[in-house]
Amino acid sequence: MRTALLTAVILVLAALPAASAEPEADEAIPETDAQFFAELGYKPVATASDVARALVVLLSEGKELGGDYDACRAILRERGILPDGWLDEAGPDEPATKGHLARLLCKALDLKGGLWMRLFGPVPRVALHECAYLNLMTRGAVYRHVEGGELVGVIDRADRFRVKGSPMEVPKLEGEPSGAKKEGAP
Repeated sequence: MRTALLTAVILVLAALPAASAEPEADEAIPETDAQFFAELGYKPVATASDVARALVVLLSEGKELGGDYDACRAILRERGILPDGWLDEAGPDEPATKGHLARLLCKALDLKGGLWMRLFGPVPRVALHECAYLNLMTRGAVYRHVEGGELVGVIDRADRFRVKGSPMEVPKLEGEPSGAKKEGAP
């Protein structure tokens, strides 16, 4: 059911005209998960608030929980995903990095990983490597900021992985996310 919702959101994102990337000061929190993902797809950089809400949507399995940043962190803390360090201390508008997202994703999906992850836990570099191995995220620098559309795709693939329990059911990732430039390209 969640996969169908996320697929519908992605299709809606493709059909909508480009919106302003700058949020207004008096902008309200999206009330529904679909509205949240529709707006998230146009953000140039995902924030700690976006990551927290996206993980709550992933873990809620179809229940509309909504809520603000503190409510989402409380839900994640209750489910054992926090304390994470970064998300515990980050402000809601702090940009999310690939390493932060990978670490939280490994905890949310209870990924055991290989030898290094079992020895050191889901540290950002090892967690990103594990998520890339399972085709949940693209490879890259752990300090690179996550785009809003990239976060939508990661949550979609993580939901498919969570439901199927196998990386074979997750679509293969090829190259960098849209908008990334290759070396030597204009």
